[in-house]
Amino acid sequence: MRLRFASRPGTMREQLRRLRETAELPNVTVQLMPLDATPHPGLEGGLSLTKFRAPLPSVVLFENPGGATYVEGEDAIPFERAYERIRATALPVKDSLVRIAELEEGFRK
Repeated sequence: MRLRFASRPGTMREQLRRLRETAELPNVTVQLMPLDATPHPGLEGGLSLTKFRAPLPSVVLFENPGGATYVEGEDAIPFERAYERIRATALPVKDSLVRIAELEEGFRK
C-alpha cells in the first residue's frame, strides 16, 4: 500500500534521491515506518533524541498537540525506550533504502 501525496512527481523524486544521499552519511540512520506497522509510540507525536558521551545526559524533545517538552537525564529514559520501540517497528536500514529507491523509481513513471 502506498499513499500518493505528490502533486509534482519530479519534486518527490528529488526529495527521495536526497534522502538516499543523506543516508550515506556516517552519522545518519534512515528507517521507514511501514504504513501497516503495528501501533508504536511514534504515533503520539514527534520525538527527537540526542545522546551524548558520559557524563552528559541524553536530551529528548517530545512534540505533541499541546506543544513541545524537553527532558534530560533520568527523565529521558522512558523516551529512550520509546525511541527504541519505534526503531524496532520500522523497516531495517537496508530494506528502508531499497524501498526508498523503489519509490524514487516509481516517481519516474
